[in-house]
Amino acid sequence: MVLDKMIASKETREKIRNFIGGFASGAASTLAGHPFDTLKVRLQTEGSTGRFRGLAHCFTTTVKEEGFFALYKGVTPPLLGMSVINSCMFGAMNIVKSKIHTDKSTPISLGEIMVSGAITGWIVSFVACPIETVKSKLQVQYTGVKLYNGPIDCIKKIGIRGLYKALIPTGFQRNSLYAYFGCYELAQRYLRREDGSMTMGRSFIAGGIAGTGFWLTNFPFDVIRSRIMTMPYNESPPRYKGMIDCAKHIYRVDGLKGFWKGFSPCLLRTFPANGATFVAYECVMKFFPM
Repeated sequence: MVLDKMIASKETREKIRNFIGGFASGAASTLAGHPFDTLKVRLQTEGSTGRFRGLAHCFTTTVKEEGFFALYKGVTPPLLGMSVINSCMFGAMNIVKSKIHTDKSTPISLGEIMVSGAITGWIVSFVACPIETVKSKLQVQYTGVKLYNGPIDCIKKIGIRGLYKALIPTGFQRNSLYAYFGCYELAQRYLRREDGSMTMGRSFIAGGIAGTGFWLTNFPFDVIRSRIMTMPYNESPPRYKGMIDCAKHIYRVDGLKGFWKGFSPCLLRTFPANGATFVAYECVMKFFPM
């Protein structure tokens, strides 16, 4: 009886650690990577016929016309939201792994980690989609064009249905958590010191590798969901009928390269943002030992 209580208590502590670690990692990721994310979303939604000629032009135009802090437009939803998203992601990942890998006497395999990541991605999409919809809509508000006065006003105007309009492409995009956690595990195996420990620097590198693997395997879906997320709420008829219609439109106008619009700032963002994600997460794990 006492043993059962001790096991249950240990499992509860592990879940709490993962949720706290995820919360801290989300805040760190946002602060490190949001300017790049703003440039990514702007390039994705404008397409090749839009107002920007490329990454450098997007950066200089944004700062010149709107000021440096325009790069942090829409930061409030992800600063709070990414903390919630990552908290759910690490927490759910821990739970899913425990259901898939039941034999605690053997180490979990890379395949089991990747399957757990894919399942976790679809679960987290229900939390990520509304938060990232609000963020994206605020990021593409340019000078003189203001549909929303802030996150709360945006939520009121688009409603629940608008918050989840991009759920399916978000699910496919987040499904790439299989690559995220798979790459992190592989990187850890090569970067661990002889005693099995990881320094902050090594965790940062492993996190950057994980983020690169994540974006390389899902970016076309990210472009599609960005287009759907940033459609004006009062547009009639809507610009896209759904994910397939949006994909057809992108291909018709920009060809295959349209599905990789904004990849440069994304790649620049992924190392610092995801490196910070795992450093913050690992710090919490060390601060709250089992």
